[in-house]
Amino acid sequence: MSSWKTVFAGAVVVVSMAAVVTAQESDNRAAAPAAPPATPATPEKIAAVVNGEPISEAELAAVVERQLRGRQVPPETLQEVRQLILQSLINGRLVNQFVAAKKIEADPKQVDSAMEDVKKRVAAAGLPLDAVLQVQGLTEQSLRSRIAAELAFQAFADAEVTDETLKDYFASHKQEYDGTEVRASHLLIKLEEDAGDQQRKAALAKVQAIRQEIVEGLDFAEAATKYSGCPSASDGGDLGFFPRRDQMVEPFARAAFALAKGEVSEPVKTRFGFHLIRVTDRKPGDKGLEDVRDELKAALDRDLWRKTAAEQREGAEIEIPD
Repeated sequence: MSSWKTVFAGAVVVVSMAAVVTAQESDNRAAAPAAPPATPATPEKIAAVVNGEPISEAELAAVVERQLRGRQVPPETLQEVRQLILQSLINGRLVNQFVAAKKIEADPKQVDSAMEDVKKRVAAAGLPLDAVLQVQGLTEQSLRSRIAAELAFQAFADAEVTDETLKDYFASHKQEYDGTEVRASHLLIKLEEDAGDQQRKAALAKVQAIRQEIVEGLDFAEAATKYSGCPSASDGGDLGFFPRRDQMVEPFARAAFALAKGEVSEPVKTRFGFHLIRVTDRKPGDKGLEDVRDELKAALDRDLWRKTAAEQREGAEIEIPD
């Protein structure tokens, strides 16, 4: 995390108002003035209490609304999204409480600067600050507190993630960051995310049988053309070159980069279904630590945030009203 605006992966950090303002600026540019956001839940209603600190329904509702961006979803999906976001907010409270207990404080000048940045962006969008904060279930003071908490965690992370930590991590995860790319082909047996056990077992059995055909001599490209449910089937499953991160879904990329050239993977499950992967080429990267230092630091900060949240959950008093 290089500034207060960074949102840690796996967590919803409500202080990142810049993201909200950017979305509203985009709406304003579209044509007519943006429609007023839905009225948040009554601020007094409590969604959870974390070691005595409340999370209001207004705050939760605001983050859910921002996440959905006006999309209509079935009630069961809405409830699932709500629960995931609530857990993220709980993690945020736990991390903030941890940092406060260690008596790590943000630099007041940095907090002032961040607050000024928020105000300038809101003003540039032609929006009243009070209205924007209300939609988030916040006041100017509570926003300031959230910014201070994030900056305090950044101070903690800067002390924990040292140069030596970065060097060691880069050395053990070099292919993820040095620009290495692999070229791979794949074969996909599609499976819906909400598929039942019988469907999953049937899809897995099918992909295992196809793999056996390949092991016994069937050309991988022919197998992909014949069986794959991906549009790449017309190219024998060829996906071209791709890096370790940020292009393919994680289970797929992890499996592909673990393969030797010419090797066929065991079945790999992603949200799309079951894959067989064959690496056909590899291009080594040439980036060094200094080229990716900021990116690597941000990744380790996020890991530290998640680790801290998980540790603080042990023994925490978390109440979620019915």
